[in-house]
Amino acid sequence: MFKNFTSKKFEIKTLIAILAITFLIYLNHFDNPFFFDDTHTILENESIKTLDNWTTFFTNADTFSALPANRAYRPMITFMNAIDYSLAGGFIANYYHYHIFFWFLVLIILIFTVSKHIYYISLPKYKWIGITALFATVWFSLHTANAETINYICARSDSFSTLCIVASLLLYIHPLGKKWFLYLFTMILGIWTKQTGVMFFPILLMYILLFEEHSLLTDFTQNTKDKLLKIFIKIAPTAIIASLLFIFNQYYLTPKSTDSTNFIVTRFEYISTQCFVILHYLGNFLLPINLSADPDITIIKPWYHIKIVSGLVVIIAMLFLMVKSSFKKEQRPISFGIAWFFIALLPTTLNPLFQIANDHRMFFPFIGLFIAIPWGILLLLKKYKLLNSNKKFSTPVFILILLILASHGYGTTQRNKIWNTEESLWLDVTKKSPKNGRGLMNYGETQMSKGKYDVALEYFNKADQLTPNYYILHINFGVLYAAQNNHDKAKKYFESAVNMNINSPAPEYFYGRYLSSQKKYSEAEIYLKKALHKSPNHIQSKQLLASIASKTISPEEEIKSLLEIIKNNPTVETYINLSLIYYKNGDYESTISTCRKILKTDPNNAFAYNNMCAAYNQMKRWELGAQACEMALKIDPNYQLAKNNLKWAKDNINN
Repeated sequence: MFKNFTSKKFEIKTLIAILAITFLIYLNHFDNPFFFDDTHTILENESIKTLDNWTTFFTNADTFSALPANRAYRPMITFMNAIDYSLAGGFIANYYHYHIFFWFLVLIILIFTVSKHIYYISLPKYKWIGITALFATVWFSLHTANAETINYICARSDSFSTLCIVASLLLYIHPLGKKWFLYLFTMILGIWTKQTGVMFFPILLMYILLFEEHSLLTDFTQNTKDKLLKIFIKIAPTAIIASLLFIFNQYYLTPKSTDSTNFIVTRFEYISTQCFVILHYLGNFLLPINLSADPDITIIKPWYHIKIVSGLVVIIAMLFLMVKSSFKKEQRPISFGIAWFFIALLPTTLNPLFQIANDHRMFFPFIGLFIAIPWGILLLLKKYKLLNSNKKFSTPVFILILLILASHGYGTTQRNKIWNTEESLWLDVTKKSPKNGRGLMNYGETQMSKGKYDVALEYFNKADQLTPNYYILHINFGVLYAAQNNHDKAKKYFESAVNMNINSPAPEYFYGRYLSSQKKYSEAEIYLKKALHKSPNHIQSKQLLASIASKTISPEEEIKSLLEIIKNNPTVETYINLSLIYYKNGDYESTISTCRKILKTDPNNAFAYNNMCAAYNQMKRWELGAQACEMALKIDPNYQLAKNNLKWAKDNINN
């Protein structure tokens, strides 16, 4: 079937063909929009709108995201996002996809190079090495699971950090790269892209142990100290720099406001659940038909649950195979690949994260499987003499390979289509992850944008049953009810989102936007400034604040206007607005007297009691403030703002 398939010319032509096929398979993904964390790292992040301050990306992690709780130290991602914004002249997703896909093609070439090298040193001059490396490469390039990472712009942190790790290994292998320590430079870039880049250190250690100092494995009874010292000398530069850089980045440059856990779970529960998560990932490697942009895997209890035990059995079996294959030279690519898989999973397995599983986390670990499994298949074919080195490719094997690759190619194009719109993506999530409240909410949001309010409310209510205290869901309830002119419910949900007191500027921004639409510009200004206090780089809040600047009037004029309205129509809402203006203007006595008028009409108005409490606190009349807040909480026990004001009062009473 192939002539001279062992020649370099054939390998280069085939590699070019793989790149071309990959481009065609991903041709329908370049128009896909921004999703998920793209919002706060790109669309709402003012820092990336200019490259003039690019050096601050490496010194100030606040530039990474508009959300305080999501400000990880990943300067290379911010830098690349800023480059794409500059090239595109705005938030045009196509340019981001072009950039990401370019590096994906580079990674494909590097995968071929590193796999061929590892195969060659394990079984020198074997005829099928090049073909096996090409199979590993094309399998990686077309694998359906990788579509999750390539389509998701923010997941460039996974794809580019993986590229840096593979490049670092190749630079270490190359004599000049090793001599001049060039591999350390790409390793640093990898760590600056995502913290998982630090895992190059143990991956390199495994490479040295298996392929350079393997005598320690075959004969560990003689000169053990000398062998260990030799390994230590080789790995020391990588270990020291990687460890120190990671510690410095994580504990000095990462803001304290960053919070990735945000949920109550023990480390043991999280790690034990990861046994099943790993099983889930392996299932997606072998048969990626259950891919979800937002999986609904939750903590599994007890630890001896069948899902956890099944995963643990598979993990132990793989580790046993890893150790066993490490002793024979020709089997070491299997050992190295399995080691890579588990090493790459360590950061998300041992460190409890808010999301128990995420399919784009598979990208980095799967590199090891793409190295190990093709080589294992080759050894089996060789053992049972299913390949004859003097003849053509075995037809059945070739047909099976084509079917596998064609299936992955088709699956990838289908995943690209699913990522094509918000509606198609979140509809897929509701089917694949029906217990994911965020997925249900986001699909409901797509229906709300189309004016299908009844459908949206149905999905919001389903989400509320799963995630009742989710602030974004409360914002969406507010937006929905505002669109239906149900302003009492809209205000209730916007205020409940604000009262959750989270680090995100979104509750204040959306409430400010709502108030602005009701021409309550002074109130809107208050909340927009609160949003910017939380997140100074929040673009939408800045833009809206600027747009209403000319519409706001002085507090004196607004008080005069409200008093005129009260003469003709003395509603509770008007009095509440008046009390807020008095408070904003520092007239706390008038704030209290206005709230008393509210309570005459509505004795159970928690908002009025809370305003009185805040005013008393400002006047340092702490006992009266505490009494007012206690009344507010008696009416509404979940009123977070009243809880905060009560604590403020009691702390000062005690002092």
